[in-house]
Amino acid sequence: MLSFLHDIPLVGSAYAWFLVLLAAASYVSFYTYVVPFFIQAFLLNEQNLKNKYDAKWAVVTGASSGIGRALTEKLASQGVSVVMVALDDQLLESFHADMCSQYADVADVEFRKVGVNLGSSGYLQVIAEATEDIPVQLVFNNAGFVITGLYADVPLPAQLANFECNAAAPIHITHLFVNRMLNQGLRGAVCFTSSPAGLMPAPLTVMYSATKSFLTTFAASLAPEIKPDGIDVLVVHPSPVDTRFYEGNTHDLDAMRAFQKTAYPPTTIAACFFKSLGRFVIHDQGYFSLSLRMLMKTVDYNFLALVFSRTASISGDYTKTKKDRPLPDDNSGGLVTPRRSRSVSAVSAADSVSRSVSRSVSRSVSVANRRR
Repeated sequence: MLSFLHDIPLVGSAYAWFLVLLAAASYVSFYTYVVPFFIQAFLLNEQNLKNKYDAKWAVVTGASSGIGRALTEKLASQGVSVVMVALDDQLLESFHADMCSQYADVADVEFRKVGVNLGSSGYLQVIAEATEDIPVQLVFNNAGFVITGLYADVPLPAQLANFECNAAAPIHITHLFVNRMLNQGLRGAVCFTSSPAGLMPAPLTVMYSATKSFLTTFAASLAPEIKPDGIDVLVVHPSPVDTRFYEGNTHDLDAMRAFQKTAYPPTTIAACFFKSLGRFVIHDQGYFSLSLRMLMKTVDYNFLALVFSRTASISGDYTKTKKDRPLPDDNSGGLVTPRRSRSVSAVSAADSVSRSVSRSVSRSVSVANRRR
């Protein structure tokens, strides 16, 4: 199409070099991703983290189910004692009892349960006090959950609980234990369960995507700071996983139901940490992570954001989640509606919606630490 440019000596030469550089950049971008991906997927063996770090204790958040449960079981099998952080409910109680019973005759493996809600305040002090007498060298920031729906339609308290659990809690917990390791001169590792959803715009799960994007950047930026002190950082991007995570699909989104059908077992994701820790900083797992990375290497993020902004509203999932207005103003308790249209019947309807929203928020916050 632009072959006529070759008739102009200087322009033709510049154009040719541009194509060469473009091709070279494409090859470099492709192979520097694909080669490590296949090494991680097919060539790496799982490491014994107790031996690698001379580790005695680990902390796992979201430990009572899913990936957190699989991590706890694998750590214990290697002789590492585990502080199990999760919601203070029967699920944590029964899993803790099972692990204590299973390892009753193993003198060097212990389990402590810390029942907290990472979606609300006060959890850090509880975790700090529960671990102040033990040398924690392995930290797995695994807890997380998703809220579906249009961002403005989801009550603010639920959004903030999602942010606290997915992003703020790992900041607090990491700062606590990294400082302890540095002060005591201990080697160790800090791990994060992120998501490929953070690599692209994700309407209808806005807070989940944003917090996972932050988590990956946070981990990748932290890694070079503490690597010289013998503390490794790893963030894993799992493809869909068969966990309680999908309880957050309260709107029954078709996309999430499709992902659930292709979900990997939690043990597969747990194995990624044991393969890549100390060897890589980021581990993309499975078909979805690979496919999304290839998409993002083909289509620029800025352009994809533009396309999504113009097309997302025509999807069935968007229509399914769109709520009728007015809705309660969850900041002030008032009603988001023009003053002229406000009436007794409108206020009554808003009160009804408000009670419904409150119940929804309670359910969302109550599962904040179990989804992973």
